[in-house]
Amino acid sequence: MGLAFAVLGAGTPVGGLAAPKLIGRLGNKNTIILGLTIQAAATGSLLFINTSRASLIIVLIGTFIGGVANLAAIVGFMVTATTGLPDTEQGLATGLTTMSQQIGITMGIPVMSTIIAASLLHGNGNAPQQVLDAVLPAISINAGLCLATAVLVGLCLQMRSALPTEAS
Repeated sequence: MGLAFAVLGAGTPVGGLAAPKLIGRLGNKNTIILGLTIQAAATGSLLFINTSRASLIIVLIGTFIGGVANLAAIVGFMVTATTGLPDTEQGLATGLTTMSQQIGITMGIPVMSTIIAASLLHGNGNAPQQVLDAVLPAISINAGLCLATAVLVGLCLQMRSALPTEAS
C-alpha cells in the first residue's frame, strides 16, 4: 500500500510542472476547475476497487492522476489568490491561501476517518471486504466534494470577474 503513496507523491511534481502551461493556455479559473474535475474523476475511479490484487492498478493510476490534477488546481488557486496584488500584500495572500489548504486537510482527514470508522461498526466480519466497504463511502464523499468545489470555483470566480473594478 505504501506504493500508492509513492505514486501519489510522483504525480504532484508532474502537476506542478504542468500547471503553468495549463494556466497559460486555459487561465487560472479553468485550470482550477479542470484540476478539481479530473481529481474528482480519479478519486471516483477508486470506487471500482475490490479486494483482488488487480485493483492495485486502479489505485496506482487513480492516485497518480489525482496527484497531478490536485497540484494543478493548487497552483491555479495560488496564482488566482495572488494575482493583481501589490507586492506588500503577496505574503499575506500566500499565507491565507496556504492556511485555507491546511484547514481543509485538518478537517478533511478526521471527517473521512469518522465516515470510515462509522462504516466499520456495521461491517460484515470479513476483514478485507469490511475495510473496503468502510472506505468506499469516504471515497464517494471525497470525489463529490472535489466536484462540488469545481462548480463553486466556477460560479464564484465568474461572479468576481463580473464585479466592477476600482478603476471603472
